[in-house]
Amino acid sequence: MLNHRKRKNCCACRETGVSDSTAVPLSDARAGGRFKVAGIEGGRHLCARMAAMGIYPGVEMEVVCAGCNCPCLVRVHGCTLSLGAGLSEKILVTSAFQ
Repeated sequence: MLNHRKRKNCCACRETGVSDSTAVPLSDARAGGRFKVAGIEGGRHLCARMAAMGIYPGVEMEVVCAGCNCPCLVRVHGCTLSLGAGLSEKILVTSAFQ
């Protein structure tokens, strides 16, 4: 019988060489700033969904509007996306100017 355990972060949704201490959730990022995606706290399905929208480790994005438990607006690859508050907490970012 197969053991079907749910594994978190089972895909390559983290950029190598980035410490967790420097990464913050996208929901805590300052509006108007440029950030680099450091990782995604989720399983394969979430990582695949984010990659389909162009959000994956190493990608730079601009935060248009964030915080206050409302949808977070980000500009990535020339498109503006609206991400829910729960989802934006799972996307870890670092400053793009490091």
